[in-house]
Amino acid sequence: MADVYTKAKRSEIMARVKNRKTNPEEQVAALLRKLKVRYQRNVSSLAGEPDFVIRSAHTAVFVHGCFWHNHVGCKRAKLPATNKAFWKKKITGNKKRDARIAWRLRKEGWHVLTVWQCALREPERVVKRLRRALARTT
Repeated sequence: MADVYTKAKRSEIMARVKNRKTNPEEQVAALLRKLKVRYQRNVSSLAGEPDFVIRSAHTAVFVHGCFWHNHVGCKRAKLPATNKAFWKKKITGNKKRDARIAWRLRKEGWHVLTVWQCALREPERVVKRLRRALARTT
Protein backbone atom coordinates (compact mmCIF):
# COMPACT_ATOMS: atom_id res chain seq x y z
CA MET A 1 0.00 0.00 0.00
CA ALA A 2 1.42 3.38 -0.98
CA ASP A 3 1.59 6.30 1.42
CA VAL A 4 -1.33 8.71 1.05
CA TYR A 5 1.03 11.69 1.50
CA THR A 6 3.83 12.94 -0.69
CA LYS A 7 7.35 12.43 0.57
CA ALA A 8 7.63 16.13 1.46
CA LYS A 9 4.30 16.15 3.33
CA ARG A 10 5.18 12.97 5.26
CA SER A 11 8.53 14.53 6.21
CA GLU A 12 6.73 17.67 7.44
CA ILE A 13 4.32 15.57 9.53
CA MET A 14 7.13 13.52 11.07
CA ALA A 15 9.15 16.64 11.86
CA ARG A 16 6.29 17.81 14.09
CA VAL A 17 6.46 14.71 16.30
CA LYS A 18 7.63 15.96 19.69
CA ASN A 19 10.24 14.20 21.76
CA ARG A 20 9.95 16.33 24.91
CA LYS A 21 7.00 17.43 27.01
CA THR A 22 4.68 15.01 25.26
CA ASN A 23 1.21 14.36 26.68
CA PRO A 24 2.30 11.11 28.37
CA GLU A 25 5.31 12.90 29.92
CA GLU A 26 3.06 15.67 31.17
CA GLN A 27 0.76 13.05 32.74
CA VAL A 28 3.70 11.47 34.58
CA ALA A 29 4.86 14.92 35.70
CA ALA A 30 1.40 15.57 37.13
CA LEU A 31 1.49 12.24 39.00
CA LEU A 32 4.92 13.05 40.43
CA ARG A 33 3.70 16.48 41.55
CA LYS A 34 0.66 14.81 43.14
CA LEU A 35 3.07 12.57 45.07
CA LYS A 36 5.04 15.71 46.05
CA VAL A 37 8.19 14.30 44.48
CA ARG A 38 11.02 16.56 43.42
CA TYR A 39 12.34 15.69 40.01
CA GLN A 40 14.47 17.00 37.18
CA ARG A 41 13.60 16.64 33.52
CA ASN A 42 15.80 15.48 30.67
CA VAL A 43 19.06 15.38 32.61
CA SER A 44 21.70 15.47 29.88
CA SER A 45 24.52 14.33 32.17
CA LEU A 46 22.91 10.86 32.44
CA ALA A 47 22.85 8.24 29.70
CA GLY A 48 19.79 8.57 27.51
CA GLU A 49 18.65 11.85 29.09
CA PRO A 50 15.91 10.26 31.23
CA ASP A 51 12.55 12.00 31.03
CA PHE A 52 12.56 12.33 34.83
CA VAL A 53 15.32 11.92 37.38
CA ILE A 54 14.41 11.54 41.03
CA ARG A 55 17.73 11.97 42.78
CA SER A 56 16.37 11.23 46.27
CA ALA A 57 15.47 7.70 45.15
CA HIS A 58 18.34 7.45 42.64
CA THR A 59 15.74 6.64 39.99
CA ALA A 60 15.60 7.43 36.28
CA VAL A 61 12.14 7.37 34.73
CA PHE A 62 11.57 6.94 31.02
CA VAL A 63 8.14 7.53 29.48
CA HIS A 64 7.91 5.42 26.33
CA GLY A 65 5.40 5.66 23.53
CA CYS A 66 4.09 2.21 22.73
CA PHE A 67 4.62 2.62 18.98
CA TRP A 68 8.09 4.18 19.04
CA HIS A 69 9.49 1.71 21.57
CA ASN A 70 7.52 -1.39 20.47
CA HIS A 71 5.58 -2.21 23.62
CA VAL A 72 5.15 -5.97 23.24
CA GLY A 73 1.51 -7.03 23.40
CA CYS A 74 0.15 -3.50 22.98
CA LYS A 75 -2.13 -2.74 20.04
CA ARG A 76 -0.45 0.66 19.63
CA ALA A 77 2.84 -1.05 18.78
CA LYS A 78 1.67 -2.27 15.36
CA LEU A 79 4.03 -1.42 12.51
CA PRO A 80 2.62 0.64 9.63
CA ALA A 81 1.63 -1.27 6.50
CA THR A 82 3.86 0.87 4.30
CA ASN A 83 7.66 0.89 4.31
CA LYS A 84 7.80 -2.03 6.75
CA ALA A 85 11.54 -2.59 6.40
CA PHE A 86 12.28 1.01 7.40
CA TRP A 87 9.96 0.92 10.41
CA LYS A 88 11.19 -2.45 11.59
CA LYS A 89 14.81 -1.22 11.50
CA LYS A 90 13.85 2.07 13.20
CA ILE A 91 11.86 0.49 16.03
CA THR A 92 14.40 -2.31 16.56
CA GLY A 93 17.12 0.32 16.84
CA ASN A 94 15.05 2.20 19.42
CA LYS A 95 14.61 -0.98 21.51
CA LYS A 96 18.32 -1.79 21.38
CA ARG A 97 19.22 1.75 22.38
CA ASP A 98 16.70 1.63 25.27
CA ALA A 99 18.23 -1.61 26.56
CA ARG A 100 21.78 -0.24 26.24
CA ILE A 101 20.85 2.95 28.12
CA ALA A 102 19.01 1.08 30.91
CA TRP A 103 21.99 -1.28 31.31
CA ARG A 104 24.41 1.64 31.54
CA LEU A 105 22.30 3.49 34.11
CA ARG A 106 21.93 0.35 36.22
CA LYS A 107 25.67 -0.19 36.03
CA GLU A 108 26.08 3.36 37.37
CA GLY A 109 23.80 2.47 40.30
CA TRP A 110 20.52 3.99 39.10
CA HIS A 111 17.11 2.36 39.30
CA VAL A 112 15.40 2.51 35.94
CA LEU A 113 11.63 2.71 35.63
CA THR A 114 9.81 2.66 32.29
CA VAL A 115 6.28 4.02 32.12
CA TRP A 116 4.45 2.98 28.96
CA GLN A 117 2.02 5.31 27.27
CA CYS A 118 -0.83 2.79 27.49
CA ALA A 119 -0.29 2.34 31.25
CA LEU A 120 -1.35 5.94 31.77
CA ARG A 121 -4.93 4.91 31.02
CA GLU A 122 -4.85 3.59 34.61
CA PRO A 123 -3.00 6.34 36.48
CA GLU A 124 -3.59 4.78 39.91
CA ARG A 125 -1.49 1.76 38.85
CA VAL A 126 1.29 4.07 37.66
CA VAL A 127 1.14 5.89 41.00
CA LYS A 128 1.59 2.54 42.82
CA ARG A 129 4.64 1.74 40.67
CA LEU A 130 6.09 5.18 41.33
CA ARG A 131 5.52 4.81 45.09
CA ARG A 132 7.27 1.43 45.09
CA ALA A 133 10.20 2.87 43.14
CA LEU A 134 10.44 5.83 45.50
CA ALA A 135 10.34 3.60 48.57
CA ARG A 136 13.68 2.07 47.49
CA THR A 137 16.65 4.19 48.26
CA THR A 138 20.28 3.42 47.60
